[in-house]
Amino acid sequence: MSSYVSPYDIKKELLNFLRSQDILTIAARGVTTYSDTGSFSGATTHTLGNNPTLVKNIRSVTVASVAKVYGKDYTLNWDTGVITFVAAQTGSYTISYDAGSTDKIFPDFPQSDLKLKDFPRIGFDIISGDTKEQGLGATMTLSDYIVSVVVYHSDTELLEALMATVRQKIQDNKKNFYYIPFITPTGMGPMLPSLFGQTKIFQRNQDCAVMKVYETV
Repeated sequence: MSSYVSPYDIKKELLNFLRSQDILTIAARGVTTYSDTGSFSGATTHTLGNNPTLVKNIRSVTVASVAKVYGKDYTLNWDTGVITFVAAQTGSYTISYDAGSTDKIFPDFPQSDLKLKDFPRIGFDIISGDTKEQGLGATMTLSDYIVSVVVYHSDTELLEALMATVRQKIQDNKKNFYYIPFITPTGMGPMLPSLFGQTKIFQRNQDCAVMKVYETV
């Protein structure tokens, strides 16, 4: 059975994680946390009940007192707010999620025309990757990626505090992902003045290694 993990899968899982960690408050992000409750009877999908087309992240999914894992147990259509379960679900459920018309944590880096009001901000992206063949018959590959997480803020002390939190959250959860077998902080860049926000913004990057992504044909 084929098994593929795309950079898109990795970025969406990391985005969901970072937005769910309260590194920036929901007020700073401009989102609201909602909770759907009820009972499933063999359900394979669920449409989120509040602003489903504006969903930003899923904080938790619990069915019949069992916590479900993003990627392993369910996926999310980010455009429609529809959760699709890998297996049919039965029992009482609670789903916690954030939704809103904006955010301050993104899977990319800021555009040059952003204003001071658009910060603080956290952006990240895969900046490099390497894939090698594994085993005989070219039936398996092993990929390693470097993800760079950049924190932007007008206050250097608050920037340092946010970066420390990002680093801690990733370290505490380095083996707790699904599409990402293992992630760990590696190199960190210097604090630099940024061109964003009328040149009143500073930035610092934390690079992270995403390792041992196996795929089979």
